[in-house]
Amino acid sequence: MKRQLFAALEKLADNHHNQVVYRDGGRVSRTWAELAQDIDRAVGRLASLRPHGRGREFQVGLVGPTSYQWMVLDLACIKAGFRSVAVPEFLTAREIGALLREAEADVVLADRAVADRLTEVDAPVWFFGTGGATPVGSGFEELAGVEWTCTADGMLDHYSIGYSSGTSGKAKRIDLMFPAEEPSIGWRRALDLALQYYRYRTSFWSRKGNRLFVFMPFSHLQQRAFVRLALMRRIDIVLSDPRRCVQDLIVEKPNIMVSVPMIYEALAARIEQKLRQMSKRQRAVFDVYLRLRINRLPNRSWVKRLFGRYLFGKVRKIYGGRADYFVTGSAPIDRRTLTTFYRVGVRIYEGYGQSELPRIISMSSEKDFRIGSVGRPRVPVKIAADGEIRVKIDRSELADPSVVTFDQEGYICTGDIGYLDADGFLFLRGRKDDVIVLDNGKKVFPASVETVFHELKVDESICVTSFDGKRIAAVAYWPVERGGSAALRSYLAEVNPRLAEHERVTLFAHSTVPFTVENGMLTGTRKLRRQRIKAVFGDAKLERVGD
Repeated sequence: MKRQLFAALEKLADNHHNQVVYRDGGRVSRTWAELAQDIDRAVGRLASLRPHGRGREFQVGLVGPTSYQWMVLDLACIKAGFRSVAVPEFLTAREIGALLREAEADVVLADRAVADRLTEVDAPVWFFGTGGATPVGSGFEELAGVEWTCTADGMLDHYSIGYSSGTSGKAKRIDLMFPAEEPSIGWRRALDLALQYYRYRTSFWSRKGNRLFVFMPFSHLQQRAFVRLALMRRIDIVLSDPRRCVQDLIVEKPNIMVSVPMIYEALAARIEQKLRQMSKRQRAVFDVYLRLRINRLPNRSWVKRLFGRYLFGKVRKIYGGRADYFVTGSAPIDRRTLTTFYRVGVRIYEGYGQSELPRIISMSSEKDFRIGSVGRPRVPVKIAADGEIRVKIDRSELADPSVVTFDQEGYICTGDIGYLDADGFLFLRGRKDDVIVLDNGKKVFPASVETVFHELKVDESICVTSFDGKRIAAVAYWPVERGGSAALRSYLAEVNPRLAEHERVTLFAHSTVPFTVENGMLTGTRKLRRQRIKAVFGDAKLERVGD
């Protein structure tokens, strides 16, 4: 993997066809040849900051939202053999400072947009981007740079330090390492490689015109992994951000995207609206389309394309119209959202893994697809007596075995609750730490309850919890212009009957502001910071849903 990536980075200089698209004031498009020049300039500037007397393990802190400059700096660190320390930009100044000290970052490169969160950083800070004012002479782009020779052997096996999203507390350190080099090719390995190549050549991955859409934080390792995959497979890259990603989807028309449920749920709400606006004739054709199960055909099917052209012209504009590989992960997704997309012929694939683990645990696919399931596991899985998912991955594959917990049989305790159906499909229910155990012994899975309140869930505007261990409560945001607290009470009361009796929300706290990354209620990957929300509203006066 390491040598493959270095070869791909070297070939960028000759590639004037593929592009990286991003926004910096307006739409900007740079060829991969220009990207190669930017990476090499960044390598020289980084090398000029390397402390004298240190070995090659120069540690570079990276803090900031998703941007072209962030991507360039990360790739420059990999190519030069420097170790990046990618700290989530949504953390507080104290948390960011603590993580960078713990990782022993030699220097910190930060987007100007987060300059106010660098007040407790001890290492020298250099700024990039155009997001705000910073001290004169602190611009990374102002550095002259020095000569630095890059080789595949010079790239670090332990190339980066990342962190979990910190949904349940402190962000957990994750050491990122390239997989060990494969041994000399025997006939079994050669056969496996040939099979992989055949699958690649007969799939959409080998087509020209593929576009990867990235808008989640680069501090999340998955996004960077997809960028590296794109560079090795010559896939165009489109960078956006959560605030304008829906607009960019329409304009840029990507066919590959990894997103959190919140975005798909928002898109599904728009799709449902367009379906309700169909003419009488279109609705009749749509019924035939569903009865004949044409939506289940592969995207390359001419029958599916023919029906889709007539039925879904307006619907496809919502998501760009080229959904070959749309993946959701990070948190449970509303089944209604998955069904809405599936009805218009789009599979949203669910992935399940953990940042601490080197391999994905389970992933749905065209072959192994079932609404609400993350597919059949790709590693050995068992379900413990309490419902916890446990997986078998060899200790030698882990960068740091101490960050996970093993049971007596050598299975890793994931902390997630789920089950396997009779066909071996894995279903997730929520985090073990989040499960609410009422005083009558009944268990409530907050994530599952939240998805029933669809109108709130699409904006991540509801957090289900319990403040007394007896009753289920919801902390939710409902804007004043839509009726505020009174309208929220009515909506909760209307939806409650869809839940089991012990799951029903009987108390609620009305938040006057939405949950955002900026106010600390959401992580950078748009997940609820449940403990923080519960702490903030712990002293709030709760209202009864039935009053």
